[in-house]
Amino acid sequence: MRRISNLILLSLTLSLMPSVYSAESSEPFRIIDNIYWVGSTFGSYLINTPEGHILHDTGSNEMHDVIVANVEKLGFDVQDIKIMISSHAHWDHVQGHRLMQQLTGAQVIALGGDAEALESGVDNSAGGFPGLEPVKVDLVIRDGAVITLGDVTLSALWTPGHTQGATVWMTTVEEEGNTYSVAFRGGEIPNDGLQLFGNPRHSSVVEDTFMTLERLKALTPPDLLLHNHPQNLGRPLDPALPVNPACFTCLDAQGWTSMVEGAEARFAENLEKARQDQ
Repeated sequence: MRRISNLILLSLTLSLMPSVYSAESSEPFRIIDNIYWVGSTFGSYLINTPEGHILHDTGSNEMHDVIVANVEKLGFDVQDIKIMISSHAHWDHVQGHRLMQQLTGAQVIALGGDAEALESGVDNSAGGFPGLEPVKVDLVIRDGAVITLGDVTLSALWTPGHTQGATVWMTTVEEEGNTYSVAFRGGEIPNDGLQLFGNPRHSSVVEDTFMTLERLKALTPPDLLLHNHPQNLGRPLDPALPVNPACFTCLDAQGWTSMVEGAEARFAENLEKARQDQ
């Protein structure tokens, strides 16, 4: 079944209703090894294994048909999607879970507070944005959980600053005889302009964001970070990283470090403003 064949944007301020966004067409492509881009407006990744596929993020409802078509353009069967995982439970990354689960019967896996948001269809992050749709969560995991399908293993790192169950998923791939570490972006800090003190949905958002930043800084930067929004490094990717040059969501190890440092500085600014506004 396996087919052989950049300014950093830290988060998107979701102050508008989902209906103002439309899914743009985007051709699918292999990024590295068995990881493929199948998204459009927002990121969506297909991980191919001999036992079926793992789909990371489903984007908005408007992206559903695009993702299905992209999977088929790559020569895969969408019915072979067995597992769906996500970066974080905001509508622009998981609204399409319900439609994809209905189509494929795939198992939805989520961590803690994000599992609750997915099941209820209510965003419990500090933002409380509209647009989530309820979907059955088949497996609720904890920090450090490991999931395996075929020859692919992914580990979950809990980063609850952006949403209560935001998750960095990590794996390794092989390309041109070398092994590379890959991380799928979860989320770093709350969106700008949100209530940080006494937030009615995420009361511990400040503490959780500090914890998230410390956890991200403690990690050895991955060789490749796959973001869920388009990126512009302002420079070429590390030439030693054999990824498809068409990848506009790819960050290298230096890009990862810059992203985390930028998030930390931005949160410090937002926190100081929140203190002044109290």
